[in-house]
Formats: sequence, structure tokens, C-alpha cells
Amino acid sequence: MARPAGGTRSALLDAALDAFAAKGFAGASIREITRAVGVRESAFYAHFSSKRAAYDELFAEAGPPVAARALDTLSSEVAPQEFLSRFAVIVIDAWSTPRARKFAAMLMRDVFDARAQGWRAIRTAISGVIELLVKRFALWQRAGSVRSDVAAETLAFEFITPIAMARFIYFNIAAGKAEAARGRQLIKEHAAAFVTMTVCRPAGKDRP
Repeated sequence: MARPAGGTRSALLDAALDAFAAKGFAGASIREITRAVGVRESAFYAHFSSKRAAYDELFAEAGPPVAARALDTLSSEVAPQEFLSRFAVIVIDAWSTPRARKFAAMLMRDVFDARAQGWRAIRTAISGVIELLVKRFALWQRAGSVRSDVAAETLAFEFITPIAMARFIYFNIAAGKAEAARGRQLIKEHAAAFVTMTVCRPAGKDRP
């Protein structure tokens, strides 16, 4: 039966993810990936230049870059309380997909591989997200929207760290629906509490 347009590429990514999760990046082979899909190795190279290219695409789709894309989708004109809450929901939705949950398991396996490549990739990606958040917090501080007695770098780190931690605890292939629901609730509560503690309210406005 013919696959739909784009079906082979997606199937290869799913098979690659299964192989990476089971054996790690180094242990997985292109041969077993293509066998799982039922295509020749040449079909793999028609879509990806290398095994690393397939890994990088999965990393971009379900790894920390998800948070960077969420930041890009939200205008800097959005008020911080709305921005932070919406950011949390966008990230949760992206991490809730089956492929993203399976990818979390792969990351936990490979984050400290022999060459520490997984750790370096995660560190670089998360550092990039924090840098983007620092710029937003600094902008809000200059506008008087967010407390300025705490460094923007600290605010960015404190906001993103619990979200990143919840990603591995509650949004992985081993976690069930109840765990995912719990993680979603915790992240939303974290964003709400963070807003309460950091966003400045206009003069004369009482807290709700």
C-alpha cells in the first residue's frame, strides 16, 4: 500500500526514534531503521544526509528548541502575565505528542553518553532559550512591567527550570495520562505563581 505524501520521511523518523531510544544514538544503525520501515537504505539518504541529521531533526521537533519556537510565536507586545501563561501552554502541547514523549526517554538515555554529545546539545539549546527569555525579561523590566530588583538572568532561569524538569518527569513515554495531566497542571500553576511573584501591578490595583 502506497504511503501518503511525506509518509516515508515521518516513518523513518519514528523508526529512528525507536532505535535511538532502545540503543542510544551510537548503537542504532541506519540499516535497522530502514528495515523497520521496509525500505532500502537509499530511501533513508533520500531524506536525510546522515543518522545525525535524523537525530537533529527529532531534537529540533521535540527537544528544547520547542521552547525557543514558542518564544518566537509570542509578540513582545504581549503583556508578561499573558506571555508567560501562553508560553507554558504552547510548550506543554508540543511536549504532549507521542513522538515528543518518546523523545524525552531518548534524551534521558543519551544525555550523558560517552562523548557527552547529548549533554552538550541540551546545554546549548537550553542556554539559547534562557538567552531569549533574558531579553524579554529585560524588556519588561525597562517598561516597569516586571520587578527589577532581581536580575533578568535569574528571572529567566527561575521561570524555565521547573518547566524543563517537568518535561522529563511527566512527559515521557513511561508516564501515563494521569502523570501527564499532573504535569500540565503543575506547569500552569508554576506560570501563575511566577506571574504573581514577579509581574508589577499598576499603582492603585489590588491583587485579586
